[in-house]
Amino acid sequence: MQDLEPLFFVLAGLAAFLFVSGLGMPPGQARKALGAMKQFRPRSLGKGKLLDGIADSGARRALRKDKQNEKYLRQLKQANWYWEVGEPQMPSSKAPFWNLETLWGEKMVGAAVYGALVATVLLVVGIMASLIFKLPVMLFVGGSVLLGGMFAMMNYASPDSALAEAAITRQKELTLEMGFRVPELRADVIAGNTIQRAIRNMSKRPGGPFVEELRRAVQILDVTRDETLAMDQLLDRNVGNELLTEFGNSVKMVSRQGGQIGPVLNVLSDLAQQRLRLSIISQARKNLQEMTRPIAMSNLLVMSMLIILPALATILDAISR
Repeated sequence: MQDLEPLFFVLAGLAAFLFVSGLGMPPGQARKALGAMKQFRPRSLGKGKLLDGIADSGARRALRKDKQNEKYLRQLKQANWYWEVGEPQMPSSKAPFWNLETLWGEKMVGAAVYGALVATVLLVVGIMASLIFKLPVMLFVGGSVLLGGMFAMMNYASPDSALAEAAITRQKELTLEMGFRVPELRADVIAGNTIQRAIRNMSKRPGGPFVEELRRAVQILDVTRDETLAMDQLLDRNVGNELLTEFGNSVKMVSRQGGQIGPVLNVLSDLAQQRLRLSIISQARKNLQEMTRPIAMSNLLVMSMLIILPALATILDAISR
């Protein structure tokens, strides 16, 4: 009976761990939460009591005015994952979160749940192994806590990398699309339309990120009748995109001071097509590098089979004699 006392303490600690982490919930709520394991969103947790405290702490963290939240907000807009009251369009349907509150909720809830699951599974397996193989229980307790903490840290950081990758990818796609669309805008202006009419015509066509941004600008313009505000919104959502910044500032300048935008569009068109050619060349080089890797690996394998292995066999045979 005394030999089982450590086991009783471990099981009691496991029960307390499950209760604190939110996994010791009624079956209905637990199944609902585990069914949403792919994407933990605070709004999906709002109907129940599962991890409400963690979700609330994420919302409070999102209210802080610091550089980290500024970076997240900028990336959310660049990736078209941002949504709030007053936004003219819904964000991308692929967005796993859509504002600072849901981003922090994703980080904290994902870290808590996945970390708790990994630690719990390893702890149960460790207890069973300690009973079967007579190993120290505390060894598995320490290992489960360590690995659970590692998984928690990984899930805490994974939304950051996903958001940064989505922002970079969309901005690259936007710049590439401008290489095709800016010449079309220039042709429309040369045909006699104003830049505002050319943008409206472009927004009605199917397209990628650049056309999506023009649609948002046109919707803001329809409501506010303020071209400067529409362009400011476009620039705010794509901070760091030099080509789009030049385009938006040129449209603002023409709207405020008048003048001809044709020469500016000529320069932007040439610059956009130059960026497009450079991107194609860069991608071709990357593809060539990717193609040479399997060739190099296959050559190394063939050399190992035909030269290195027979030489090793000869050396070993001589040593054995």
